[in-house]
Amino acid sequence: MASQALYRKWRSQNFEEVIGQEHVTLTLRNALRAGRLSHAYLFTGPRGTGKTSTARILAKAINCLAEDPEARPDNTCRICLSITAGNQLDLIEIDAASNRGIDEIRELRERIGFSPNEARYKVYIIDEVHMLTKEAFNALLKTLEEPPDHAVFVLATTEPDRVPETVRSRCQRFDFRRIPTDEIVHHLQDVLRDEGREAAPEALVAIARRSTGSMRDAISLLDQLLSYDAALLDLARVERVLGLVNAGAIGRLVDYMAEGNGAAGLNLLGEMVADGVELGQLVDQIIAYLRGVLFARITESADALDAAEDTRAAMLRQARLMDHADLLAAIGAFLDARADLRDQVPGVPQLPVELAYLRALPRRGAAELPAMATSAVTPARPGAVAAPPPPPRDVAGEKRAAASRQEEIKRAAPSTPPATSPASSPGGSKTPIAPAGDLLEGARETWDEFLAQAGKSCGMKVQAALRSVRTLDASGQTLVLHFSHAFSRDMVNQPEYRPKLEALWQKMLGQSVYIRCVLQGETPDPPTPPRQEAAAEGDDEDPLLRDALNLGAVVKPLQTKG
Repeated sequence: MASQALYRKWRSQNFEEVIGQEHVTLTLRNALRAGRLSHAYLFTGPRGTGKTSTARILAKAINCLAEDPEARPDNTCRICLSITAGNQLDLIEIDAASNRGIDEIRELRERIGFSPNEARYKVYIIDEVHMLTKEAFNALLKTLEEPPDHAVFVLATTEPDRVPETVRSRCQRFDFRRIPTDEIVHHLQDVLRDEGREAAPEALVAIARRSTGSMRDAISLLDQLLSYDAALLDLARVERVLGLVNAGAIGRLVDYMAEGNGAAGLNLLGEMVADGVELGQLVDQIIAYLRGVLFARITESADALDAAEDTRAAMLRQARLMDHADLLAAIGAFLDARADLRDQVPGVPQLPVELAYLRALPRRGAAELPAMATSAVTPARPGAVAAPPPPPRDVAGEKRAAASRQEEIKRAAPSTPPATSPASSPGGSKTPIAPAGDLLEGARETWDEFLAQAGKSCGMKVQAALRSVRTLDASGQTLVLHFSHAFSRDMVNQPEYRPKLEALWQKMLGQSVYIRCVLQGETPDPPTPPRQEAAAEGDDEDPLLRDALNLGAVVKPLQTKG
């Protein structure tokens, strides 16, 4: 005879045994004590947090034969015992995932009018109620509007937003929360004590974190791990059986990432794959770890993170090495890899993970990190190799040479101011075109203000993407932005954002400005021709032409024959 699964053996049988949901159980007990029973309840929350167990306990409590309301459910009367055994006719449980049509709900409506067999109330528990069809919900709504006095409904769901508002408004709603790690660990210790088994504390913590707040999942994982013959359940066995990666290995991978060390990171990933790690779980752990580093970067603290003390210390150290734009780009790269794992390449299933790691590498060395944490943009040209420190400047000599050049310009320049070429601005006015050097200098001087205004006009995600700009360059009226990550480059280059940013530059600098987004080290395309050339052709406001010009197209007059 098969043994009973631990999660069924340890299912809560009274309100006191429900773990981590005191805000629900206390409210229900007070309402029952005061005689305020509702005809319909909506239990919402993640899976495995006690929704259906609490619904059964509620069914016991309102039907228990104990004279003292405080003692209900007593789990000794015939009603409580039959509900525990699963053979109480007045408790009807419906799985909406497999009985989601209108016929099932119509059958329920036909039978609901009959009086209970032996209990005070007929209790209908509809699990995963969000799976019902629209027609089934409409039929259920009519029953909820005018229920018989002897019927109580408990609707359970993990997706309350998919339940129509008309149904939700007729129920008392209780939200079940994810169970904290320490409460799961404490309960698992009770289970082990009763089962006569032992486990290392760090092994129970790993199980609790893997269950992501679901007590049922945690007990099921423990049941699986206890099937091994080892007397002591240790962390190594938990990691091996569940396909987990040690947090220290993930920390080393992020260290290599912060250093820009592609070779070491790829070698470490190769070792993990050779050890048989489950790739989806690996990516999930990397994303969770990077989220912790990002949290520590923004809050300047790791105390609130659900991680071991040494892991929190490592995250805080790494947060000082990586700016939040790099972290956002890295998380985005691994989120993409999580989706790409569904279409694995034969022979190299780890390829999406390796590509994500390479995309997450900052385009700079670790020694430059402190300087890159500021919002200032360095004037170095793209792809330039670091040069040795320049010799000391002769400031006085430079001033004399500059004064001499100015005198030469004054003697040769005409007395009238030079004409400027007009360019059409979005408002129809003519905006002067300044030399590329002035454009670049103006962009550098106003960079901080530009970032602030970009956040207001385009949102924080665009502002964060702009913070990964490492160098600026100018060619004619075009500002070339050199990004450290393709993710950030593509974000800024979207048609819904780039024109807004160009208009913002034009407003701040008082001249026509176009933006080209490239990766650092990438050779930019030839300069974009001035906008007035397009205007001369009569297509100044054509969006297709505008995009073509910004991508480097050259407009030529149409040649006619004859």
